[in-house]
Amino acid sequence: MSFCFSSIFITVLDIASNRYLREIKNIKSFNNPEKYMIVDSLLIKQTYDRNEGTGDVFRFDLEGVLLSDNSNLNLAVSFSEYVNFNLKRQPLYKSKLTGDYFLKDAPKQYYEGKNRGFYVGIILKIAFYFIIPFLLYHLIKYINTRKKYRL
Repeated sequence: MSFCFSSIFITVLDIASNRYLREIKNIKSFNNPEKYMIVDSLLIKQTYDRNEGTGDVFRFDLEGVLLSDNSNLNLAVSFSEYVNFNLKRQPLYKSKLTGDYFLKDAPKQYYEGKNRGFYVGIILKIAFYFIIPFLLYHLIKYINTRKKYRL
C-alpha cells in the first residue's frame, strides 16, 4: 500500500513542479558527462552527519559555496567516504539538463546508488499509470455496490 501512495505522491509532485522527466535526463547526463555535465567546484563551509541520534540509515550533507557563481549549495552525499576532505575545493558535476549537482571524483558506489535512485523514481512513475485505473475500478465497483444495497 505504501508503494501505491509513494508512486502517486512522487508522480503528482513531479508533474506539479515540472520535474517529471528529471530522472531520465539525469541518467542521460550520467551516461554522457562530456556532453551533458559542467565541472564546478564547491568550497566546503560545513558538513553534517545526519546519522547521529537519528533513525536515518545513511545521510551526510555538504554545505558550501559554488565557485562558478558564489551561490550556496547543500548537497546530500549519503556516505562521508565519498568526499575527499584533503581537498579545499570539492569537484562537482552539474547536469546541463536538470541543474542537479553530483560529486565528480566519487567512488563507483556513489554513481551506482544515484542511478538506482533514478531508476526507482522511473519505476514509481510508470507504476502510477497502473495504480490509478486499478483504484478507479475498485472505487466505481464500491460505489455501485453501495447504490445496489441502499434502502
